[in-house]
Order: sequence, then structure tokens, then C-alpha cells
Amino acid sequence: MFDETVSILENKKVNHEYYKLVFSSKRLSAGVTAGQFLNIQIENHEGLLLRRPFSYYRIRGQKIEILYEILGRGTALLTEKRPGHTLKVLGPLGRAFTRDLKGKKRILIGGGVGVPPLLFLAEAAGKESPALSFLIGCKSKTEVLPKAELAGVKGEILYATNDGSYGKKGFVTALFENLLKREDPKTFFIQTCGPHAMMAAVMKIAKKFAVAGEASIDERMACGVGACLGCVVETKEGFKTSCVEGPVFSFQELVGYA
Repeated sequence: MFDETVSILENKKVNHEYYKLVFSSKRLSAGVTAGQFLNIQIENHEGLLLRRPFSYYRIRGQKIEILYEILGRGTALLTEKRPGHTLKVLGPLGRAFTRDLKGKKRILIGGGVGVPPLLFLAEAAGKESPALSFLIGCKSKTEVLPKAELAGVKGEILYATNDGSYGKKGFVTALFENLLKREDPKTFFIQTCGPHAMMAAVMKIAKKFAVAGEASIDERMACGVGACLGCVVETKEGFKTSCVEGPVFSFQELVGYA
């Protein structure tokens, strides 16, 4: 874990909702796997004292890419940063997604800011095993990523939009349930990240079909090192910090799954 001041190389919109931030760091990029995150101090003044967590989106050599959307004052200010501006960044943090699924087929289910770490995972895992389905839920077509951002994914990519403007109309969980009915559910392993309601629905369906998996629980992480206890998640072994003991937890660990 390192705390560095980095210089922004790029910060631009990729569609109506998402921005992509790029900076370079040898130490913050070394040995990172999908599911880990960074804690970034956007500003250092009254009202914005806490750092914001951002998942790793992609690593190219020592260049780190982060995909984000405006969710509040901090991320709104982040969109105003230009190349040459600096940020204080702490990382790499957290427990990552499982890479080796021991022959099982991977189903990734993402929504909102849960899509970036899964895209990182899809690109990495696809090099090892192309048996992958990536299901993405959006409110509308405005959230759909440009094809260039998905070019590194080896496997099927399916979209569901609430308004039906792109892909299947409705929730992404409908795509998930249809996929489980298509083949033997026990041949799959689920990895999900996104809104809590979406992940709860995914875990409910997974339980119904007796499918194992993992969820990245994105609680508000102020310190990123387990000191403030602001991001605790209830598990069968008691409360655990999302920033250190997570953010990735197995379905079986979480209270309410089984």
C-alpha cells in the first residue's frame, strides 16, 4: 500500500454518464488484480475532507485508468481536473475477485459504478478462459459504454436497460436467470458489483439455483485501511470492513444469502 501524489494524464468523457481518468504510477499499478481499489483525495478543504474510493478499471503498463460518474460534489469537482493537475492517491487496497474458477464458467453482472472492476476482470480472465458472459444493467442507452471500451472482452456481452432503449428491456437479473436456465447452473460461478438492490436480487437468484459466487460490496470508505469502521459489512462471522476484508465477499459469507 502506497500514498502518492500523481499527475493526471487524461480526464475526459467517454459517454453521457462516464468519465475516464488516467495517471501513471509504478507502485500503484504493480501486482493489482480486479476488484481492488484506490482512495483518492480530490480536494483538501472544508466539506471534502474524506477520500473517495474508485475501482481500478484498467492498467496499461504503469498507466492506471479509472472510470467514474458524477455521484456528488467530489466527483463533480473531479471532472474539472485537467492534465497536469495532481491528486493524492492511496492504494492498492482491498481483496480482489477470484481469478481461478477451477474450470467453471464465469458470469459477470454489473451495474453503474460496478461495471469498471468487472470489465477489468473480464479482460484479464478472458485471456485465460473465454467461457465468460458479461451482463450489464443500465437505466438507458446513455450509460452504454462505447464499443472501443469493450474491445478487450473475450466472451458474450449482454445489456439490459430499464427503458428498453438498448438490449433487453428490464432489469439485468432477467438476463441472468435466462442464462442459468440455458445450461447446468452448477457449471457457473457468479461475480457481481453494482447497486445493492441489484446484487441482492442476483444473490437471491443464485441461491435459488444453488450457484456460488462473489459480490463486491461498495460501502462508503473514508480511510481505506480499516481504521474508521465506516464501511462495515455484516457477515456470518460478524461485521467486517469492506475496505480491508473486502470489498469482495463470497455469497456464502454474507448474511441473508444462505
